[in-house]
Amino acid sequence: MRRFFAHLLALSTAIAAAAPALAEGPEDGYLDLMPYFTRVDRDRNTELQNGGLRAAYGWGWTGPWYSEVQVFGAILETEDVFETDEFTDQSDFYMAGIGFDTTYQFGDRDWYTPYVLAGFGAVYDDVLPDEDDETNAFINLAAGITTQEISRRGIRLRAEVRYLHDFFENGMNDWQFGFGISIPLRCPPPPVYAKAPEPVDRGPVEVNLRDSDGDGVMDRDDRCPDTLPGARVDSDGCVIANQTITLADIHFETGSANLKPAAQEALLNVSQALRSQPDTLVEIAGHTDSQGNDNFNLRLSQQRANSVRAYLIRNGVAAEQLSANGYGETQPVATNDTAEGRAANRRVEMRFR
Repeated sequence: MRRFFAHLLALSTAIAAAAPALAEGPEDGYLDLMPYFTRVDRDRNTELQNGGLRAAYGWGWTGPWYSEVQVFGAILETEDVFETDEFTDQSDFYMAGIGFDTTYQFGDRDWYTPYVLAGFGAVYDDVLPDEDDETNAFINLAAGITTQEISRRGIRLRAEVRYLHDFFENGMNDWQFGFGISIPLRCPPPPVYAKAPEPVDRGPVEVNLRDSDGDGVMDRDDRCPDTLPGARVDSDGCVIANQTITLADIHFETGSANLKPAAQEALLNVSQALRSQPDTLVEIAGHTDSQGNDNFNLRLSQQRANSVRAYLIRNGVAAEQLSANGYGETQPVATNDTAEGRAANRRVEMRFR
């Protein structure tokens, strides 16, 4: 058993040493910890049901493609037997491996995201007798899903089923069923604001009668600058609750939740307005027209609302200010019988609470 854990420790040290170099990809890295139940090949001559543990470091490199480096280990229980009149406790067998996988994510990991992966690596099989111990190559395939964030730290749940072919002896075919957590390793840095220069005494100045954001409150009295156009405000220039503003120029790629560049530019103004009113709670509401399948429209509107919320958070808006909900085609503001009406129904709203 000491030799098994020594191999697993060496493999874990290797992945920890490689992680800083791998973390330079375009997406944030993550660390997954996943206990798994394994159904092993009968030819291993162990109990068929056993348990193991997998750790994986992953990072994105382009679009939906991710890479993962994994280490795993399992203890394969052997059955107790009777020889003549004496009870004999058979020694357990051990596996420890390291591998590299390529993963395709069917989404942007902001919501429930299915994935598939394939990869290869090396596995050490510690068996009896000791002269049969071997290090062999393996290949594996998996399909699974990660959930949306379940904590403010960004932790997600992950579940998968994995097939592993170990080239030990004549080849072993194992099935693994895992469930664990996915921990983000980096968070977007907070926005950096330039420090205002010290005021210079220039003597008497003219009274400021400007209203820069056009909300009807002069800048000198405006405690909440950069108000969004069309928003109703109180005497301090802060947005009043229980009102809805439809965001202009928020468009997505067809059938997708990916924001177009013009939409990202428009959302920068929205993020600036929300940062100036940190006590305001806002629901991001996504809507579609009636074209296509009702369930697809509902999912798409939720994904688009999530995408807008995530973009605002990346640009400095506090996550606790924002919620996101999709309503599909259930709340039209115009007829769906004309192109103009359908365009009006495809919208993103900010609902101030």
